[in-house]
Amino acid sequence: MDESIFKKAEVFVESFKYIKEFKNKIFVIKIGGSIYQVEDMKESILFDIAFLSLMDIKILLICGGGKFINDEIEKSGGKIKFIDGLRVTDEKTLEIVKNVLFKIRDEIIETLKIKFDVNSDKLSPEEKFATASKIHYQKGEEIIDLGFVGQLKSVDTEYIKDKLNKNGILVCAPLASGENGQIYNINGDTFASNIALNLKSEKLIFITDVPGIMRNPENPDTLISILSVSQGEVLIKEGIIKEGMIPKVKAGINAIKNGVKKVHIISGNIPHSLLLEVLTEHGVGSEIVKNENE
Repeated sequence: MDESIFKKAEVFVESFKYIKEFKNKIFVIKIGGSIYQVEDMKESILFDIAFLSLMDIKILLICGGGKFINDEIEKSGGKIKFIDGLRVTDEKTLEIVKNVLFKIRDEIIETLKIKFDVNSDKLSPEEKFATASKIHYQKGEEIIDLGFVGQLKSVDTEYIKDKLNKNGILVCAPLASGENGQIYNINGDTFASNIALNLKSEKLIFITDVPGIMRNPENPDTLISILSVSQGEVLIKEGIIKEGMIPKVKAGINAIKNGVKKVHIISGNIPHSLLLEVLTEHGVGSEIVKNENE
């Protein structure tokens, strides 16, 4: 008999304990805009999410859209401006951010429902599932006005859990309303981390366009498969973890310190990387875990 048949069976056997362990648990997943724009990979990711949902895993999916937003700003004749990784968001930029992210959110819901026949719904800022306050950003002695950029102030966990129980998958953008109804743009990694830690989710998963956390970003062979909180803090301090990976690792560390069981950073460029990471022993990306003595 063909040995490949036995190998396929081994995959199912290996996944059994994880399927059992994660039933009815909550996963918070953040998809980066850079990977979402790749059509084949987008379909693979949404298939994996549908698959996990059919295993009775509750999924809160947060959609990014940085490159799409940049394109729309340039088309409108605007300027793209970031300060320490935060997008300066005036009124015109905020409208572009909302339009792009809500379009992506609604497209994801439609694909999940029509193509994969799984139940999903949206979370909108108007529902007040989370509230935000404006960031008063200080750099040195200078206070910089970032516009409509915010930080999460509160999360209505009971509302989210009730809606997850009804729908299985919820999709939202990293946007939240302030007390006056003003919508604020929030860094997607920070938003995902704060939602996950408030929900005390089983997993927080970042799907990106890189393999994971690497000692040398130019060399995939330097991938760090398992990283403790203290190791992550040291690598950031030493400058080994740098640039765009810093906010993800910091967000992951914050989530672990506040009750999330595991954080994963994986590449959406690997077909079905989400299933491989969640349902196999070794996975394909980087995993942030508690320190051994905790």
